[in-house]
Amino acid sequence: MKFKNLPQLCARLVVFVVGLHSNTAYSAQNSPASISQMVQMNIQEHPQLRALKADLRSANAQVRAANQATFNPELELDYEETDIETKSVGIRQTLDWGDQRGSRTAAAQAQFNRAKAGYEQAVQALLKEQLSRIAEYQTSQELKQLADEKLKLMLEFKQVSERRFEAGDLNQVERNLTQLSYSQAVMEQANIDANAIEAREALSVLFSQLPKELPRLPVQLPPPELKSDLTKFIQQLPSVRQKIAEIDLARQTVKLRKSEKAWNPTIGLSAGTEGEEDLVGVNLSIPLNIRNSYSAEVEAANESLVAVEQRAHIAFREIRAQIISTNERYKALLHAWQNWQDKSRNSVDQQLRLLKKMWQVGDISTTDYLLQLKQALETKATGIELRNQLWQVAFEWMSMVSTLDDWLNIQIETEILNKSETK
Repeated sequence: MKFKNLPQLCARLVVFVVGLHSNTAYSAQNSPASISQMVQMNIQEHPQLRALKADLRSANAQVRAANQATFNPELELDYEETDIETKSVGIRQTLDWGDQRGSRTAAAQAQFNRAKAGYEQAVQALLKEQLSRIAEYQTSQELKQLADEKLKLMLEFKQVSERRFEAGDLNQVERNLTQLSYSQAVMEQANIDANAIEAREALSVLFSQLPKELPRLPVQLPPPELKSDLTKFIQQLPSVRQKIAEIDLARQTVKLRKSEKAWNPTIGLSAGTEGEEDLVGVNLSIPLNIRNSYSAEVEAANESLVAVEQRAHIAFREIRAQIISTNERYKALLHAWQNWQDKSRNSVDQQLRLLKKMWQVGDISTTDYLLQLKQALETKATGIELRNQLWQVAFEWMSMVSTLDDWLNIQIETEILNKSETK
């Protein structure tokens, strides 16, 4: 008894796998332009960034507030009526002898710089999360497509094996193996479908509106290169600049506490009449910081500065180590992906064509063909997952070195970042 549909099925499988190769090649030629548009539109009104922008505006207002005069003048009016009527008007002004205004302004500026660096860091983190979710979704869709085709192939193989078993061309062991393979494909497809739904829902959390067809991520990624002067480069990153601003804030707080120790004098001038006589008065008062010299506040601020500096040193070393380790992982995965593209992917296609010829001439049994077919499809799935791992580590690395916006060619709102009015 002859069955012509099985060779046709093999031919379809080869076309299917080659088609996967073509899709991968097509995605490698894509630019991130369409991805950029979707991400750009989403981050403009993202609640997290809107909250951080409000924090920036608040910090900017604090700079303006701190730059105002520390002490306002005081108006004095005096009237006394006895045998002689006495009237006077005067003005008093406390002098900022210790320059509290300058110290507070510098501290507020440090707070603004910290908020600015935090905003830039949050943008990179949000971009990374969005791209990572897109990569997870795209991977789940391609794995779902592979699982659907695998299930369809396994069903047809199962039907062919049952007919061949009835005709006596297939033994019971081979028939059972085919049925088990089909059952396994059903379970795998259900699991992959669930993962695809979960990836879609996770993506919808970040994007208020999702297009029916998401743009594909490009395979071409920037090379994982580190600057020659790594220390200087790291110092310019938002995560490190945030720590530097915290040190500056602690240092300015020490200066502020010292300025609060100053004996700020108050000068007063008055003029009036006492009866028919004119009066002119000058008054000078100086606070005596004797019972409380405010030395404890200065000491506390100094110790806080030491603590902040030490934590910043630890954070710098950790950031440096994370960038270097992530860069090495990026290189390793990029090498693995390129190796898979150059060798494994073509080897799988060649293996499928060779299996077809061997089956047609009877060099391998249907069971062996089925098992090796499953192995080839699993190898394809491994390639898809490897590409996802490459995307994930690439986005993590670009987020660390603050280049995701450059790679996507999008503009981060900079108007509020550059504001720090000290008029």
